[in-house]
Amino acid sequence: MNILEKDSYRKQIDKSYYLALRDLLSGVSYQELIEDLVEFEKKEYYELCAGIFKALKQAKNKTYNEIKKEVETYEKRRQKEQVRY
Repeated sequence: MNILEKDSYRKQIDKSYYLALRDLLSGVSYQELIEDLVEFEKKEYYELCAGIFKALKQAKNKTYNEIKKEVETYEKRRQKEQVRY
């Protein structure tokens, strides 16, 4: 895997992580995300699986406000990246 592929892979995982956290904030249950994880794994969308798994793991012992802060941090970081390019 070359550097460009690694970067693309990382970005896909990162975006999936962010979207899964947003889903949790919107009221999607852990069970629903686990079901999504299983479906994505069957379709071999491993980057999506990695992001969802990371979000579930990170959010497991966090409060709503802590998850919200993580999402806001992600959004700020993305805005800064977009300004650079």
